Amino acid sequence: MTSFIGLDMAWRIDGNHSGIAVMVGNADRVHLQTIAADVTSMAGVVDFVASHATSDAVVAIDAPLVVKNATGQRECERLITRNFGRYHAGCHASNLEHPHTAVGSRVVAELEKRGFEHAFVLNEVKERSGKWVFEVYPHPAMIRLFGLDRIIRYKKGRVTDKRVGLAVLRQHLQNLADGSRGLVASQKLTEVLGRDTAGLRGEALKRHEDTLDAIFCAYLAWHCWRWGEERNEMFGTLTDGYIVVPKSGGNECGWGS
Repeated sequence: MTSFIGLDMAWRIDGNHSGIAVMVGNADRVHLQTIAADVTSMAGVVDFVASHATSDAVVAIDAPLVVKNATGQRECERLITRNFGRYHAGCHASNLEHPHTAVGSRVVAELEKRGFEHAFVLNEVKERSGKWVFEVYPHPAMIRLFGLDRIIRYKKGRVTDKRVGLAVLRQHLQNLADGSRGLVASQKLTEVLGRDTAGLRGEALKRHEDTLDAIFCAYLAWHCWRWGEERNEMFGTLTDGYIVVPKSGGNECGWGS
């Protein structure tokens, strides 16, 4: 059994909440096993990931892992913006002037001490064994997997608007878990997606958002491991920075073919 871990990492990692979700499965099926609660530090992130990783484990991280540029955007971020900007899924800039740019590489360095590798080569990751990490970005991945014409608005704006966006995202995740694309329902997934958000505000609402992002990232970990370059695309390079995005979504992927 392989574990697939999604990490929605806080840029200001110490003192802020990071969402982490763990799925387990094989090449046929994967399901949500557990989620983190109250992880608000670098040490907490690393400990949770390492303690929930099986001997074969894939970690998809929503954070820049390789940043070499002094200013501006990484080339991979420019490519994502060029391809997905019309869907409002462009990237923020990651560069060495940003005070929190190094958080991703710091997490990777700590995970490497726990036996993980960051040596991503897209044509070598299909059902790859061992423990390894790679970078993802949920917005363009959702565009492709959910067949959207623009991003789901659940991160900014008024609380009422965020709740509407989160409801849309939860419905897409629920639809994704019908088994046709590998993800199957589980008690934990049902619990998370069924949570009443009417009373959530501020930090509590943000933590729910982090958890949903982490669940989606965990699925991206499985999707990349299961299909490799056949159904995933790498923007940029391991040397200067990259982002992995699914090639397409929906049942047109030919599940089972």
